[in-house]
Amino acid sequence: MVVFGRSVAESKEHESKPDPADVERRKKELLAAARGEKRSGSEGSMAGLGIQFVITVMVFLFLGQWLDRRLGTTPWLLLLGVLLGAALGMWNMVRAARQAEKDERRQAGLGTRKGQLGEE
Repeated sequence: MVVFGRSVAESKEHESKPDPADVERRKKELLAAARGEKRSGSEGSMAGLGIQFVITVMVFLFLGQWLDRRLGTTPWLLLLGVLLGAALGMWNMVRAARQAEKDERRQAGLGTRKGQLGEE
C-alpha cells in the first residue's frame, strides 16, 4: 500500500518516537482533567490584567490632573501621571506574565533554572 508516495513500511520507519517526558506530562494532564482538577489558575488572573492596566493609568491621570490644578502646572503633571501609570501598568503585566510562565513550567514538571524567567 502506498500513502503519499511512500509505502506503509517506509512511513513506519520514518515515524519519530514520542518524548517520554512529554508523554508523562500529557498523561498527568489527562488524569487531572478526568478527576475534574483545574490545570492552572493563571487564566483567570490574566483576564483582569487589561482592566488593571486601564485603572492604573486612570488613577495616575486623575492624580496628575488634581496636582496640576493645585500647583498650576497644567498639563505637565497630567502627562507625567499618564506616562507613570502606563509604565506601572506595563510593569505589572510583564510581572504577571513571567509569574504565569514560571507557574506553567513548574506545573509541567520542567522546573526553572536559576537566572531564567527573572529569578535571581
